[in-house]
Amino acid sequence: GILGVLAALGAEAGEPAKDGGGPPKVETPPKDKGFAVTSEDGNYKLGVGLQSGYKLEPVWDDGQSKARTAFPFLRPRLYGNMFRPWISFWTSLELASPGAPYLLDSFVDLQPWKALGVRAGQFYTPISRHESLGPQQILFPEFAAVANYFWTGRDKGITLMGKTKTLEYYAGIFGGSPLRSITSDPGRWVSNVRLTVSPMGPMGYGELPYIMSDDKGSPFRVSFTVQGAGGKVERRDENFNVETGGFDVTDEGLRKFATGGVDFMLQAQRFTFYAEGWLERTQPEDPAGPNYTSVGAWGQADWVFYKKVLDAGVRLSWLNASLDLDDDTLYIVEGQLAWFVDAPFLAFKLRYEFAHQDAPNPAQQGAVQLAREPGSSNLVTLQLNLAF
Repeated sequence: GILGVLAALGAEAGEPAKDGGGPPKVETPPKDKGFAVTSEDGNYKLGVGLQSGYKLEPVWDDGQSKARTAFPFLRPRLYGNMFRPWISFWTSLELASPGAPYLLDSFVDLQPWKALGVRAGQFYTPISRHESLGPQQILFPEFAAVANYFWTGRDKGITLMGKTKTLEYYAGIFGGSPLRSITSDPGRWVSNVRLTVSPMGPMGYGELPYIMSDDKGSPFRVSFTVQGAGGKVERRDENFNVETGGFDVTDEGLRKFATGGVDFMLQAQRFTFYAEGWLERTQPEDPAGPNYTSVGAWGQADWVFYKKVLDAGVRLSWLNASLDLDDDTLYIVEGQLAWFVDAPFLAFKLRYEFAHQDAPNPAQQGAVQLAREPGSSNLVTLQLNLAF
């Protein structure tokens, strides 16, 4: 396991290197807390880390108390580079799931130049800047419900990517397969592209630019994104089977889709604003139902009101699952106070959320997917984020 690998590497550290360059060293990376073993020339590195969330979350659905999970995510990871610093790898597992753990991400990056690189393996598809961040980089305890609805998820494939001082781009093709499947279904595919423009220079760290900034803070800057995705996939429903200890995967029908989106981000020292807008056209396989168009938008704003430690934020979300369907709208209002003890590695977040999902006529709903169960809900979240 991980401890065995580290023990072996530690034993090797006591032996002189054949090239006379000295033994590997154990370091604490300044930008990514955790332990890593690195060769003297920097060409080889192996690090171990964890992304985790622990929460207490009472929730009331239409006045009735409901159970909530205590672990929104629990992800050990191995990361590093091999042969050259620009050949890097990342592998992470998800332990916060019913039943057996599963592979979340496992990919290799070849990035000889910042302006051009390639990523291959299983990983988060790059559409949605928000969804491309880690759990420790976002403002609220969970990713936005509207972004989740339109995001193409994690998949197996390849992506071209690059950055300059003002541009960031991604273009990928994927197998359109379920996350827990090690194979890709024939005839299924997903592709997506994203172009982000920051005309005044690079933006700050994730959704916490001021909290993570240096003594100069986070100067006034704006950034825009245009993005799109399309594909032919099988919508899947996964249920944990307590008798077999595995997951039963049920096909809910083939669908073709085309998605477009835009985003806008503004940072101005202690104030940050971010918003996304989405439009998607879905063509279900007959006889699942007629084609439908979904639209949604969400936005958040926050103010760091004490040093780089205490922050107050609000997030609003709206989703119309089908323009041709009545009574299918979702509204969410969230407010939060956050204490970043040692950002982004340790943080406490206290959030209140009110959500209401309309209930369409089941006879007319067809293949339209709702983002939430119908009804109104209130929840309070106290979450501890720990990442290293």
